[in-house]
Amino acid sequence: MQITNVTVEAYDLARDFRWAGRRSMDVEAVMLTLEGDEGQQGTALAWTAELPVRAVVAAIEEAAAPLLAGADPLDRPRILAPLWRAFRVGLPLPVIGIVDVALWDLAARAEDLSVADMLGRRRDRIRGCASAPPVETPEDGEAMVDELLDDGFQAIKLHVCGDLETDIAVSRAARRAAGDDVALMMDAMAVYDRHAARSLGFVLDDLNFRWYEDPLSDEDLEGWRELRRLLETPIAGADSVRFTARDYGRPAAAGAFDIVRMDAARNGISELRALADLAASLGLRCEGHSFGSALGQAANLQVALSISNGDFFELPVPLGGLDTGVQEGLELDEDGFVLAPDGPGLGLELDPDALASCRIDFG
Repeated sequence: MQITNVTVEAYDLARDFRWAGRRSMDVEAVMLTLEGDEGQQGTALAWTAELPVRAVVAAIEEAAAPLLAGADPLDRPRILAPLWRAFRVGLPLPVIGIVDVALWDLAARAEDLSVADMLGRRRDRIRGCASAPPVETPEDGEAMVDELLDDGFQAIKLHVCGDLETDIAVSRAARRAAGDDVALMMDAMAVYDRHAARSLGFVLDDLNFRWYEDPLSDEDLEGWRELRRLLETPIAGADSVRFTARDYGRPAAAGAFDIVRMDAARNGISELRALADLAASLGLRCEGHSFGSALGQAANLQVALSISNGDFFELPVPLGGLDTGVQEGLELDEDGFVLAPDGPGLGLELDPDALASCRIDFG
């Protein structure tokens, strides 16, 4: 099979999505569509975070498209190798993730298989974890947890607001509202110094949180190791836009993490699976980071279904808020698990009319 056509477009997929009372960063996304010579299509979509969407589109068109045209989609390592070299000198990381995911989607659809099947499926569902926005008061925290429990979640990841006293109070309120059986996690988004990170961590220990994510900046390796020595709560990291699977090796081996995290939509399905395998070899857990568009969520889900050292699948809330562009997004079952979608490749089908309504025109 050969790739006969490469199309790159930009979309605003979250015009109506609100996170913590404001528009999410995940409003602009880049979509790559690859067409095969037998009529198959592979698609990937990733948010650009703080990067200008126009820059990511240009990077794909100039750096990736020449490598893709005429290539065999199964020849991923050869296609990606020049992009990884370019990444080291400034190529935006989402370019690599978008290319890798589209190649997986095309190859799997050509065989009428899911990506999870191609990776080696281990399960058909995984427990869902709500990626909840930060709140400013304990009362808001309790109300939010109550609402998420009503939605069917049995695992909830909180995010700090950045004020230590408030974050401690919200953590306690969330545990009161959730009870003892619901898994709670905290994402500090690397905003705290060592003292504040320790103070919040000791509270999370008392509250039996499932993990403590990104408590410190990526660079503070010794601080991560110190927290892991001091705390009972597992340390999860690092949700970095600069880390590859190889970059996790030294800090993971040095004892910085209990759990490693990465986004397949941003880093690629190949890279997340490599990280999961690395983590397994070190006795660590691997939890994909899937806050983003429905196709980005699906890329992470396909990997999660193929590994045994991950327990949860992160879903942005409100559910469906970032599903613009697909006919049907991921959902929870009655037990609070996310089910594998039925379709081939990433498993979701595009909604052309919805995409047309939110396409970004650079003209």
